[in-house]
Formats: sequence, structure tokens, C-alpha cells
Amino acid sequence: MHPRNPYNKPPDFADLARRYPPLRPHVFINHTGSSTINFRNLPAQKRLTEALFRLDYGLSLTLPDDRLCPPVPNRLNYVLWLQDIVKFTCSSSTVRGLDIGTGASAIYPLLACSIEHTWNFVATDIDERSVQFAKQNISQNSMDSRIVVERVQADGPILQPLHTSQMEFDFTMCNPPFYSSAEDISRSAEFKEFGPNAVCSGAEVEMITPGGETNFVSQIFSESLRLRMKCRWYTSMLGKMSSISALVSLFREHSVDNYAITEFVQGQTRRWAIGWSFQDARLPDALARVSNPTLQSIMPSRNTLHYAFPGARSADILSSALRDVLTLINDITLATSATPAIHNHSSTMLVHARSNTWSRAARRGRLPETVCADQGLPVLRCSVECREQSSCTSSDNACELLFTWVEGKDRLMFESFASHVNRKVTSTLQEFGDVV
Repeated sequence: MHPRNPYNKPPDFADLARRYPPLRPHVFINHTGSSTINFRNLPAQKRLTEALFRLDYGLSLTLPDDRLCPPVPNRLNYVLWLQDIVKFTCSSSTVRGLDIGTGASAIYPLLACSIEHTWNFVATDIDERSVQFAKQNISQNSMDSRIVVERVQADGPILQPLHTSQMEFDFTMCNPPFYSSAEDISRSAEFKEFGPNAVCSGAEVEMITPGGETNFVSQIFSESLRLRMKCRWYTSMLGKMSSISALVSLFREHSVDNYAITEFVQGQTRRWAIGWSFQDARLPDALARVSNPTLQSIMPSRNTLHYAFPGARSADILSSALRDVLTLINDITLATSATPAIHNHSSTMLVHARSNTWSRAARRGRLPETVCADQGLPVLRCSVECREQSSCTSSDNACELLFTWVEGKDRLMFESFASHVNRKVTSTLQEFGDVV
């Protein structure tokens, strides 16, 4: 689960029922003495979703019985991940997203807009009944000026608004139909895809698409190859781990190396999300990579590099040596990060390089100029965090440098810069005896 998700712990169902009376008939005490609901009961699920929407986000929701009743905690994971992506890669004052297949609840745009007051959405669906309920839910929450719902054709482009609009988008999101047929759903149910304690009310139009989710997201990728810069990040939820390998193969076939994979775990439900971009902004490993051993061979290359200095006397001394080294590199500018350091006892500097001046080939004049065609724009942006690990003691110092690629096209340039700075900092510390 996303670390900022407030539902990391199960809700107090008795308290929810007290504050949202329609939930009361569905709450009971289980064998452990805790209050809960029957998750196989659709009315109970609907009342729970309504309660969380109303009490935690000030939103009202009208859900039809024959369309998906989305669980709030799981959907919130996706929104929070996108919030992180926007924070790291988008500097716009207004953020614009596209929700593909918004469903009757329009849950993603409503949640996102209640959390981020500068976000706006275009939300699409091919199902007229879902479109009408989505519009109703948006209107009853006074979100009409920020969320526009469009019905699109099933045989038309999935990213229709990107094809027709003059506006650029910051991200797309999608919870695609997982299955390719009713038989596919039946097989998944046999393996408890929904879990033993859940019920699904989704209509066929929400659950089934030719070729399943892999084919659906592959079509989004195919369209994105033509649209490219029209959107910063193209993303989608996935219900099957096997879909990730197929999509990464597509990325690699088309030389798309700027992609991200994340994993959402909510109780017994496990989902994944994948994203890709044709722009130069890069994501830190914490947002783009997961530790699942099964997926390691298809993870994107690391954008965060760690260099340990176990003998450094303190993070302050390491930071001073780092600054001394950086100021000697030609054609780079330094700035102190405006974002607070992630770790305690740490400081972060932002490096903007307009050309490669640090490599041996560059110093010998054998490297072609790599200055960005747009004068003044860097070919490399990265952050360098100098931190003292929280586990260290006064008798066992443990400091490290974390290089995070922020922007650029050339991965080898980022890696060579980090390696060069690491060597020079090591030499500086040794020269002045600042290691133990």
C-alpha cells in the first residue's frame, strides 16, 4: 500500500457506522471481537464506499447496482502514486489528467480533485449508463468546472481527447477491463482472483475487452507512439502480473527506456501500475521500481545510485567535500533543493550540467559538444543527497551519497557524472584525513 494511504490500518467500522447511519445495518462483531462488514454483500460494500467518500473526502456518491462498486483504499493507491509522479516531473501550476474508462462512480477524478485543488480531468467511457451516473456524481459534488465527462466510441481511439484537443495533458490513467472473455473471468474466479471475501458487481462492458488488459494497454501504447509529447506520463492499472512483461517487451522493442512499475497491495488484493514517458523527466527508483523478485528482470534501469562512505566522520564533512568537488566541475550550476531532504541528517543539492565536462574524453578534447540545442537548457539534471544513515552511531559512522537522475536523455552521462564525483569525493576525504 502507498505509504501515504490513510487506510494502511483497517477502518473502525463501528465508528464509521456511528458517523454514517446507512452503514449501521451492515456492521457486526466477528469472532475476534472486532467490528466488520460482510464483503460478499454488495449493499454493504456500497455503503462502505459511500461512507469513506462522505466522511474522509466530503464527497457524495450514487452507485448503480449493476456497475462496479470501487473500493476506496485500492483506488486511492493509484491516485497517490500519480500525485508523486506529478510532484517529481511537472512544474505546471494547473495539472490536467485523462481518466480512461471512468465508470459510473468517476472515482479517480473525484478523489484526485478533492485532494489536489489545481487538478482538472477529462473522463471518458464507452458505456452510456456509466457516463450518465458519472456526470451525476460530478455535478452533485460541484466538480463540473474541473471534470468533463465524454462518451467515446468503442471502436475509436482510446486516447480520443488527446487526439482532438489542443491542450497537453500531464498524465493519463486507466483501470482497464482485465479479462478477454466470460470464460477468462470464470477461470480467474476459480483461483479466487477477487479473494474469498469479496464480491464484484461489474458489468461485462467494465470487465471484458478483446485480448484482455494486455491488448487494451498495448493499444494505448501504440497511440502514445504517435501522440508522444502530448502527454507527460501515460499510465495504467494492471490486474495480472503477466501483463507487465508483455508491455515492457513493447517498450524495449520501441526503445522506450523511461518507464515505471509499481505495486499496490490492499489486503488480499494485489494490483500493479505501469507508466511510460517520451519526455526527459526521470523518476526516482522509489516511484519507478519495486522489490518483487519475480519482476526484477523487467524493471527499468536505476535512476538512483548509492555510494557508501563508511569511514566518513560525519554527513557535514561529506557534504563539504561534495561541494568542493562540484564547484571545480566546469559548466555546471548548483542549487540547494527546495524540497526537504527525505532522510534525517541529510542535505540535497541540485546539479544542472549544460555539457559533459567531467569525463576523461571531455577533458582531453575528444568528446563532441553535447550542449542542449535549446541554449541555456541542461543536458543533465540530477540531485545529490548527502546523508548520514539513521542506524549509525558515534563509533560507527555510515554516510552515503545518493545521486538521483532528474532530467536528461543520456543515461551514460548521468552514470559517468555520479562515478566521477564519487571518485573525487573519496580522494578529497582521504587527502584531508576526514575518514576514520
